[in-house]
Amino acid sequence: MSCIATTELLTCISCRLHEFRTQVVAGHGDSNATIAGVGEAPGQQEDEHGVPFYPNAPAGRRLDMLLERVGLTRAQIWLDNVVHCQPPNNNLRAYPDAQAICPDLWLRPMLAGLPNLRVVVAFGATAGALWFPGHTATEMSKLARSCKEGYTVVGAFHPAYAVRAGEWVDASIEASLRRAITYATVSR
Repeated sequence: MSCIATTELLTCISCRLHEFRTQVVAGHGDSNATIAGVGEAPGQQEDEHGVPFYPNAPAGRRLDMLLERVGLTRAQIWLDNVVHCQPPNNNLRAYPDAQAICPDLWLRPMLAGLPNLRVVVAFGATAGALWFPGHTATEMSKLARSCKEGYTVVGAFHPAYAVRAGEWVDASIEASLRRAITYATVSR
């Protein structure tokens, strides 16, 4: 497992979220992965531990369970977020500057630096809006899109939503992950 964290990222003050963070939560995982999962923003435990979808947090545990159901592990994929700093009260909508700045400044370059990336799973409406603008989370969870960067984006509900909503969301996320695996195995 590796983390791509440059000095510039770790000291970023490009948006107001830097005022509230404990640390920058950079992308983490297998830098040779063919599949990446992108969520919204770090939560409290991710901010404390510096790992996206922290495995002991509810959404991280749910993601690990869903990955296991489709035959993947956290060690086989790359995990990241739209923004790399925790918003106060987990309210990213109050910080549109972060949503506008961080993806182009940090997320997209990190994804471009993954040499074998074939699929991005956009977990939740915020991540999905980067690739499926104007779609709801429900619509997005059924969509896939080829990107000029050479990878396919598969929409999915966020694992945190599955913690609240239950099995029907689990089934939808599993279906999205299975589609991601299919796209990842198809040669470019």
